[in-house]
Amino acid sequence: MKNNILFIGCTQNLGYQFSAANTKVEFMTKGLSLAGDTCTIFNGISGKKGLKKTEIKKTSSDNDIITYPQKVSKDISFLFNIKRLFLDLKHKYNKDCKNHIILEFPDYHIYLIYILLARLLGYKISVISHEWGPTVKSTHYLRKPSVWLYSKTFGYFVDGILPISEYIIKKIKHFNKPYLKVPILANFDNAPINKANREQYFLYCVYAAYSRVIFTIIDSFKKYIIEGGDFNLILVLSGSKEQIAIIEAYISNDKLLRDRIIIKTKVPYKELIEMYCKSSGLIIPLDPNSEQDEARFSQKIAEYLSSSSPIISNNVGEIRYYFTDRKNIITCDYSTEGFVNAFTWITNNKESASNIGRNGFCLGEKEFNYKVFGKKIKDFLELI
Repeated sequence: MKNNILFIGCTQNLGYQFSAANTKVEFMTKGLSLAGDTCTIFNGISGKKGLKKTEIKKTSSDNDIITYPQKVSKDISFLFNIKRLFLDLKHKYNKDCKNHIILEFPDYHIYLIYILLARLLGYKISVISHEWGPTVKSTHYLRKPSVWLYSKTFGYFVDGILPISEYIIKKIKHFNKPYLKVPILANFDNAPINKANREQYFLYCVYAAYSRVIFTIIDSFKKYIIEGGDFNLILVLSGSKEQIAIIEAYISNDKLLRDRIIIKTKVPYKELIEMYCKSSGLIIPLDPNSEQDEARFSQKIAEYLSSSSPIISNNVGEIRYYFTDRKNIITCDYSTEGFVNAFTWITNNKESASNIGRNGFCLGEKEFNYKVFGKKIKDFLELI
């Protein structure tokens, strides 16, 4: 049976900006479309600042992306869009299909509005769990009560749950609802790159606000240089000018680092993937003492894998459920010395490292392929 699936509030202005959640949701819709389902994405009831009226864009697989205007402040803008969303959901309901709404992790009062509208109109409801709210350190203190209440109750209102990790699966058991683990997703259509085309640099793509972790990688790279390492480091940074300036200042104050670290910002997605493909090592630090790193599964890992370049990471969270050190990933201790050892090993074992990257691609093609998961999600939704 064909499903009619509406994603609501699962994206951050998809069609206007880039984010990990946007990438994953677009891959989900692309996979579902290939499996024969119809998908629509609503960017959320709070709307986008600067829009004067509702706008409709298209995904790469020709699914609608609907974005409402943000009137007055973001905190109360949802009030102006409730009626519009209700009418759109009513219009989108297809009596010849099984109708589903998929939600993600919004403010609790917004979540309850989505649930109410979906139930009034007869939709089945599933919810994505990319993160476990209470573990997210960046949550503003005023949102923490909402996050706590959501984590304790969200599963009671839905028909199915789509968790990203084993950690979250344990946390949702008390809801007694069917679930399907949906991990990171990527496109694995392109063949792995030839090892001869790799360039001598490591690459770390990261949000500049994570300065503590970035400094750890920079300090590790400096030690690598001092010990004779001859690769360079590229930092692809996103974030505010102020956040990026802190990282730039940390590097510019050290002549040794100035000559060997390149900072790039606002890199187009196609160019970014090309940089991944040419890299000799892609860095994704995971802190074993961070519950957030234990709970989540970075979408960036899927993109790294699709490039067939070797990944440098730590044996934390989902890494240990999928990967094997020196077979399809390079894991190390979460320390300056640990990362130095990984950098040095790649420098001295280029062919072995390239083979690890190819094995990582093969693992990703099997475990994180959006085409495979499109069919799995379709089958799951048909059963709930």
